Amino acid sequence: MITARCLPLFTLLFATIGFQPALAAGDSDAAGAVPAQVLSEQGLYRVEVRQVPEPLPQGEHFNLGLRVVSMDNPDEPLDASGVSVQAGMRHGREEGFAHGMQSEPVVSVRDGLILVEGLYFHMGGAWTLQVTIDGDDGEDQAWLTLPCCGG
Repeated sequence: MITARCLPLFTLLFATIGFQPALAAGDSDAAGAVPAQVLSEQGLYRVEVRQVPEPLPQGEHFNLGLRVVSMDNPDEPLDASGVSVQAGMRHGREEGFAHGMQSEPVVSVRDGLILVEGLYFHMGGAWTLQVTIDGDDGEDQAWLTLPCCGG
């Protein structure tokens, strides 16, 4: 029986369980589904994945559509001027990449989304996007783990 005294604890527990995969998606090298959203390291920004090819291609260029918002003003998306993206494979490293991608992504804005063009995953496995955001709330980074090619 759940008493009124325990209800806030259960609410917090279920909220944490429900949001944990999206918030922790950048912490793992395990391949799985593309996360719908992740919070930046300091919690200043939320990066939402809005357009992604399914499945992610191997050996072909592709694009992603992102929406980045400040947690202070989540209704107003940021433009691409303060957003940069790097990609690589971490292979268990906590800092940086074990190796990078063989192309350099270009960030622009199209139809209200931040478009990341020119991504190229040359091998299967868990690729990680490091999204650096330099907005009005300061600089922060978000990490998105993307499973390539069923790896």
